[in-house]
Amino acid sequence: MLISSLSFGQKTDIEELINQVAKAEVPENFKYYYLVPKSLEQEKIDDSLKNYQIRELKIFDKHFPEKFINTEPKKEMVNWENYNLNESKLVSDENNYNNTLSPPKTKKIKFVKYNIDQNKYDSLVDNKEPYTLILKKKWYWNKNRIWKNKRLYAEFIENWKMDDKNNPEETIYYHFSKPIFSENKRYAILSFFKQRRCNGNGFTGLYRNDHGIWKKVMEFNQISSKSYSTHIRCEEIRMIDYE
Repeated sequence: MLISSLSFGQKTDIEELINQVAKAEVPENFKYYYLVPKSLEQEKIDDSLKNYQIRELKIFDKHFPEKFINTEPKKEMVNWENYNLNESKLVSDENNYNNTLSPPKTKKIKFVKYNIDQNKYDSLVDNKEPYTLILKKKWYWNKNRIWKNKRLYAEFIENWKMDDKNNPEETIYYHFSKPIFSENKRYAILSFFKQRRCNGNGFTGLYRNDHGIWKKVMEFNQISSKSYSTHIRCEEIRMIDYE
């Protein structure tokens, strides 16, 4: 048998692979990354792999396990909560309004006095909960009619944009499948997807372990997604929840 699906006792192999893949795929300026707790369903890649690519793999490694890539993936899901994945934060239903597939188009708003002390304001921003805006408001501005008040609405839009810029980690959710390893643990197949609010992209990758370092050899089954709305551009959808 050329393929072994990892058991609980082999979780270290999974952790090492995904930690290295995440380090390569997550932007360097991210302090952490949001990970969807349930794993992706593993893609089968043999339909995407061309004969010349198999020949190239065999030239590099004459013992390349060709049958490995033809194995039908098991429909097996794992919960990443049970794994030690560096710099990851599991997506929370509480923070994401029960939508665990992509970052929310809704943010909470906490209003503060317009003339609040700047140091106090900065402290509130630095210590806020995820997907929360700290918005300055004059006392006579009606918080329930943001879209009717040009100045308040402008403050809201600018605050939202700055929040995304200062907290890029909140703009992408990452998805991983449970890897499949060759029997000798030299090769692995892993599906990866990153979902933004309005679009996403991913692939299935073939990885090779060279002296403990996992390197991506090839990509297969590239996929992309995009959200549309009939009345407004998806990027312009900004919903609020009052704290």
